[in-house]
Amino acid sequence: MSENTLEARLHDLLSKVLGIPPGSISDDLSPDNTPEWSSIAHLNLILAIEDEFDIQLSPEETLEMLSVRLIRLYLEETGRI
Repeated sequence: MSENTLEARLHDLLSKVLGIPPGSISDDLSPDNTPEWSSIAHLNLILAIEDEFDIQLSPEETLEMLSVRLIRLYLEETGRI
């Protein structure tokens, strides 16, 4: 999958789950700087990622996905997409 396609899919997912405009999403977006990214929103985001990319994440993996950059890198580096 091309990086642009992955990035577009991920940004669309984040926009829907967090209820924020796609244009406000960057690699630096995280729960620390985004009030909409609550613990419940994180769980919903993980479920949406699993559904969108047809993968199953371990609890340990979900705890490491604390920014858009980390989510994207995980998906790229593990070949889970």
